[in-house]
Amino acid sequence: MPKIGKPHGVHWWISVALILFGFVALVALAAQSISGQLLVMHPYWVDLLESVSADHAARVREGRSGSLPSEGIVRSWYVENGSGPPHLPAYLAKLPPGNYSTEGSYRSFFKEVPDFRGTGAFHARVVALPAGRLVTVIDIEKLESQQNRYAMMSVVWAVLLVLLIGGAIAWLHANLVRPVRDLANRMRTMDPQDRGSRLPTDYKREEIQVIAQASNAHLERVDQFINRERSLLDQASHEFRTPIAVIAGAVDVLKKIRLPDASRPALERIEHAVEDLSETMVALLYLAREPDSGPIDVTVLHEFLPRLVGDHEHLLRGKSAELRVGELEPTFIAAPESMVRIAVSNLIRNAIENTEVGHVEVSLKNGVVSVTDSGSGFDPVEAARRYRDSLRQSTPVRGQGLGLFLIGRICDRFRWMLSIDAAIAGGTRATLDVTASAFAP
Repeated sequence: MPKIGKPHGVHWWISVALILFGFVALVALAAQSISGQLLVMHPYWVDLLESVSADHAARVREGRSGSLPSEGIVRSWYVENGSGPPHLPAYLAKLPPGNYSTEGSYRSFFKEVPDFRGTGAFHARVVALPAGRLVTVIDIEKLESQQNRYAMMSVVWAVLLVLLIGGAIAWLHANLVRPVRDLANRMRTMDPQDRGSRLPTDYKREEIQVIAQASNAHLERVDQFINRERSLLDQASHEFRTPIAVIAGAVDVLKKIRLPDASRPALERIEHAVEDLSETMVALLYLAREPDSGPIDVTVLHEFLPRLVGDHEHLLRGKSAELRVGELEPTFIAAPESMVRIAVSNLIRNAIENTEVGHVEVSLKNGVVSVTDSGSGFDPVEAARRYRDSLRQSTPVRGQGLGLFLIGRICDRFRWMLSIDAAIAGGTRATLDVTASAFAP
């Protein structure tokens, strides 16, 4: 599947469109200016000079050299026997036959007449006649001046266009991009624990105000929803604690009374069920709260695991299996003991449930808690799939209980990693990597 890059914003696309438009406009202005400058050197002037010169040469042949125009845009002089009219420019008097131009289109005056400078812009044609030469000139000074003015206007328009596009991009950045980024930064820096925090709505642009007001309205609805959920959670917590405490107290009283031996297992099951329910309630209440910045709870993991293993010995009654503690490296983690108990207890119970003969071993090395069993009825692939599914669900999947759901939420809170694989010697090996919470005391 092709990798999708970061999408560009509206400001980027508008800026690109303006820059492309400006580039096309600049190219058009440059082309117009260059074509105007090329007009003064167009071959059209050669055709015009040849036509005018032929007409004036015919007049000379007819003896009407006095009718040649000596003023205006088109002028001609007849040079007879080396001497021309007194008003003939000196730089034209001795030119050999040919076409000439001050614009470098044909033979240049700058090469033929070294001292020629500043006499204006024109094209000239010198034609040889039987008794002399005919010099014809077309003055293009006004045309060139006009083209130069157009070229300067093109430069001015180009500069104005660049300034206009730059100003438009800067205005878009100041009035669109910057306020949106400011709004995003304010949303990013909002403290979730500050329930009354809201976004400012005093932006200059109405569009940003609409976004801020809509965001505040959404925050208000979320705040009301959280208030309802917290109220319900507090009420449920109170309602659950009371019967749990009553049942736990009743169990303590019954344990002090002499009861038939047949009732002891049932009493122990009640006691363990109450403990499990109490732990589950504590975990749910803890996970429902946002992490606070108060003092952290520390669990001495290598001392806690043996006690936790001992609390599960009763689950092996009636089985030819043993629960043992393996290597325990000294490890300290920044997490409540209740969260560790729930996560590891679920792994131990799953291992015991699937082990009829053999052993279940709990070890700790390099910040990884390992629960290995020699059972054969536990499918690690199915367990891994159920665990991944639990991470995608915001509530427990019906029929699967709270075990994997709680482990998933706890791992998500503390950034722990859970993996379930088939052990080399048979059975299953579940590992809980808690290095994200480990620290050196």
